[in-house]
Amino acid sequence: MVNVIYRGVTKRYDNGFMAVDNLDLEIDDGEFLVLLGPSGCGKSTTLRMLAGLEEVTGGDVLIGGARVNDLPPGARGIGMVFQSYALYPHMTIADNLSFGLRMMKGDERPDDDDIRWRVGETADLLGITAELEKKPKQLSGGQRQRVALGRALIKRPRVLLMDEPLSNLDAELRQQMRIEIRRLHDELGMTTVYVTHDQIEAMTLADRIAVLNEGVLQQHGAPMDVYRNPANPFIEGFLCAHLDDIVETANDLFGGEEE
Repeated sequence: MVNVIYRGVTKRYDNGFMAVDNLDLEIDDGEFLVLLGPSGCGKSTTLRMLAGLEEVTGGDVLIGGARVNDLPPGARGIGMVFQSYALYPHMTIADNLSFGLRMMKGDERPDDDDIRWRVGETADLLGITAELEKKPKQLSGGQRQRVALGRALIKRPRVLLMDEPLSNLDAELRQQMRIEIRRLHDELGMTTVYVTHDQIEAMTLADRIAVLNEGVLQQHGAPMDVYRNPANPFIEGFLCAHLDDIVETANDLFGGEEE
């Protein structure tokens, strides 16, 4: 596994809009970091620059100590899960899982036996072995999200990126998937960067949260530390927008008491 560093990273679009402004942030090896903030704060842009899906205007992005600004997405060793499941409807679940492996070129491509073994291993990890011969339309929303997650994990990425992956699920399924995602992280120990606007999701999943607003990093730290010691009025107002839910969730997770 590897760490990730944003060093003075800026994203300015051609129209002059500053989406991310001079971001300095280090994500430790094996850490689960949640980028949190309201819509339009720059969190998805921050993730997409790490993935290689957005050009970096200024500064450096490093993965495992290597500068990756000019590397294409496929050369960065990342796996990504999007808001949409992005599954191929005409393929079975097994074929959806194996698609990325089968598209690899040269020596990087696993042989067919290894691909079959990885599909089985990944399906077992995610509890979808019984669904491998089904098509996506035959699966529930939670099962489809597990397949999307499996497709990212099967390539054994160095860093896992997730952009609002649970936003299309209902409340009950979101809760189930939060537990599942955290279990997988604890089991695999993979460096993970997760984007959400949902405070409860951040409190549930993160080792550390980094809160952005208008492209600027406002505060980062352990979820309960940020909640109890907001750095500025924006943090206090944003986290307290769902105060009762956050306190209940935090107490359930960390055994704390409401102050």
